[in-house]
Amino acid sequence: MIIQEIILPLIVSLSVSIIFWLLVMIIPSLFPRETARFVSYFRGEPEDPLEIAAILSYLGENNWRRFLTMELLKGRFSEKVKELESRKCEEWRGEVESQKELLEKRKLTDDEILHIEAGKELKKRHGNLLKLVGTDRSKFQLNKYEEEFIRIREEKRGRIHDLRAKYEDFSFWALKNRNLLKYIQERIFSNRKFQLSKIKDSSKEWALIHLWGLKAPERYQTSKLYENLLLYINLVGDEKTLIELAIALSSHEKSLDFFDKIMKRVENWLT
Repeated sequence: MIIQEIILPLIVSLSVSIIFWLLVMIIPSLFPRETARFVSYFRGEPEDPLEIAAILSYLGENNWRRFLTMELLKGRFSEKVKELESRKCEEWRGEVESQKELLEKRKLTDDEILHIEAGKELKKRHGNLLKLVGTDRSKFQLNKYEEEFIRIREEKRGRIHDLRAKYEDFSFWALKNRNLLKYIQERIFSNRKFQLSKIKDSSKEWALIHLWGLKAPERYQTSKLYENLLLYINLVGDEKTLIELAIALSSHEKSLDFFDKIMKRVENWLT
C-alpha cells in the first residue's frame, strides 16, 4: 500500500512531464507553422517598438518561433500598408488641389496641332503596326516610323494656317510652360486614341491626372510586399534595419516615416 502511494504520484508526475515535454519540444519541432498560428491566435498584436524588436530577433532562429514572428507581424504590416496608402492618397489629393491653381485655359500651339495632324496621318497609314513597335522595341522600326512622322509633320507645316482654323474652338486646361507633345507622341506610337473631345471638355482634375502625369498613388500588393520584406531582412538585414523595422511596425508617432523609408529601400534592392 505504501509502495503504491509512492509510485502512483511518481507515475503521474512523470506522465505530466512527458506530456509537457511533448507539447513544448516535439510538437513545435514537427509542426512549426501550425504551432506558430496556434500561439499567435492567443497573443495580441505587438505595438511597442521594444516588444517588436524582441520578436524580430526570432527571425534569425530556425524553429517555430521564426514562424511565430512572421504570423505576429503580418497583421501589423497590413495595418501599416493601409495607413501609408491613406497618407499618400491624402498627400496626392492635396497636390491635385494645389496644382489646380496653376492651370490655365489655352488653345493648342502650332507644334501641338502639327503633332496631332501628323499622328492622325501616321495612324491611318500603319494602324496596329505602330502598336507592335511598343512590344518589339526594335530600334530600326521605331526610327522608321519616327522619321516618317517627322516628314509628315513638315509637309503639313505649310498648311498650318488652315489647321489653326480647324482647331480655333479647341481649348483645354494646361500647366504653364508645359505642352502636349509627349502625351500626343505616346498615343501615336501605341496607336491609342488622342481623346481630343475629353481633353477639350475635361475638368481640371482630369487634365492633371491624364495629361500632366499627376496620377493617384498605386495600391500596394500587401502579401507580395511582405514576402519581399522578409526576403530582404533574411538576406541583407542588419541590426540597424531590424531596429528601424521595429519602429516602423509600432505605434510610434514617426512609424509611418520609417515604414515608407524601409519599403523604398526594399523596392530599390529588388530593382
